[in-house]
Amino acid sequence: MAIGSLLVETLDGALRIIVGAAREVAGRVLNDGALMAGGRVEQISGQASLACARVRSVRSRIVPRA
Repeated sequence: MAIGSLLVETLDGALRIIVGAAREVAGRVLNDGALMAGGRVEQISGQASLACARVRSVRSRIVPRA
C-alpha cells in the first residue's frame, strides 16, 4: 500500500472526527437529538478509519519471513 493512501486515510479519519464533533455540538445547541446522534456516529466512523490506517501502516512495515 502506498504511503499517500495511508496519509489520505488518516486525514479522512481525523476530518470525520472533527466534523462529527462539530455536528454533535450543533445538535446540543439546537436541542436536536438526531443531529447529536449523527455527529457521534461520524466521530466513531473517523475513529475506526484511523484505527484501520494504523493497522495498515504497521502491517506494511513487517517484513515477511523467507
